[in-house]
Amino acid sequence: MFHGWSEQLPRSIDLRALQLPGRDLRHREPGINSMVAVVEAIVTASQPLLTQVPCVFFGYSLGGLVAFETARRLRTMSLPQPRRLIVAASAAPQRPQARSPLVHKMTNDELVEELRRFKGTPEIVLQTPELLELLLPVIRADFSVLETYQYEKQLPLEIPISALGGLADEDVAPEALADWNEQTSAGFQMRFLPGDHFFLKTAQTQLLELLARELQFVH
Repeated sequence: MFHGWSEQLPRSIDLRALQLPGRDLRHREPGINSMVAVVEAIVTASQPLLTQVPCVFFGYSLGGLVAFETARRLRTMSLPQPRRLIVAASAAPQRPQARSPLVHKMTNDELVEELRRFKGTPEIVLQTPELLELLLPVIRADFSVLETYQYEKQLPLEIPISALGGLADEDVAPEALADWNEQTSAGFQMRFLPGDHFFLKTAQTQLLELLARELQFVH
């Protein structure tokens, strides 16, 4: 998803993409299916970075919630937090996240049709049984993380939050994005880019230019 970003961002930005079990080089590992387990794994992995240089968390779609809960967990543990949280195509955590029917409990055929509706997976992948055998368990685990997630109200984060949305995103409404404002006491801004839920790909150049501008002010 983030391949090629490093070449397009300023050299002063050191991009680190977290690779959860079930993906890429970790494709043989079972996926994680709960928010608590995902956050604990990321806290362990991110601690060395957070103590070395100023860090910013960027989370796309489900990753926005994961980044948010990771920041809250770090605060609870009195550990260094990111300097800013940037979420993209992600509804605010206090909004209901589960769909009806629950996607993670669908049959494989139903899940493929749901992926086709999202328009984020190439059709050639959806028609290749060998690829689906690798892909569906990870996607099912991701939906389980999202649909079993239980938001608990806490004090707002003391770090700024930026929320990015797609102008044609039918899954995350503008008001769902705007509600991230309630989760910070240190400043909030919201911006929209051309594209649907997958503007991360279709508006990549504009997105990276925006991120570069925001990150230049992080100390």
